[in-house]
Amino acid sequence: MKASLKALLCAVAMTGFFRVEAQQNRFLGISAGVAPLQIKDQFHSPYTYRGTGLNLQATFGQERTKTQWQLDAGYTQANPQSVVSRKASTRLFDLILNYHWRLFPASQPENRLQYFGGVGLRLFGNATNYSPDSEVATVQATAAISLGASARVSYRLNPVHRLQIQAFASVVSVVYRPDYDYNGKEHLAASWLGKSPILALEASYQYRFSKKYQATCRYQMNYFRYDQPRSVLWLGQSVSMGIQRSF
Repeated sequence: MKASLKALLCAVAMTGFFRVEAQQNRFLGISAGVAPLQIKDQFHSPYTYRGTGLNLQATFGQERTKTQWQLDAGYTQANPQSVVSRKASTRLFDLILNYHWRLFPASQPENRLQYFGGVGLRLFGNATNYSPDSEVATVQATAAISLGASARVSYRLNPVHRLQIQAFASVVSVVYRPDYDYNGKEHLAASWLGKSPILALEASYQYRFSKKYQATCRYQMNYFRYDQPRSVLWLGQSVSMGIQRSF
């Protein structure tokens, strides 16, 4: 009798929780953390610049029965350094939009394990001053916009704890590389299907501590490589913590 009563109470609690989720499916969050960074701009220097900076990020999105979308805006500032040169000053900006559909008929909202697939749009820019202490700045800028495939797996341990993994791979990208004095012009080119890839991976943990608020912990990795004629390799990571509100 006691076991049946406990099972009934658990079922009622879970039903009430998912009804709250259905009503409060929009969310807004902010987070901050540390961001290890590697940049190798071979058109400027054959050496890799490494450093750790500060990362700030804002998130806004919506979860529905069959679809979900999420918009992330991030800013990173760091002072990377190579083995033979002084520190540079780097600023990174990114804007990420992911739109997912719920996959498989068995992947219902009440299931703990959820699969999502869809498209992602990423816009990022990087401005690096390689001589921040000099009167004549040496600023190199790179920007890219990419459309690609995005996927997410979500596992809810219980109404309080949830784990998520998300991945992105570019399909088509447009890349901007700066003007160099001896080259005479800026460079703008398109790439697709694995050439000059933009890849991203994210793992997150969410802890709901009230009806409308949850704490978040997130690891992100972003990789970008652009080949000739102006090669650049960029690897950014971040570990951040924040808070998210449902409404």
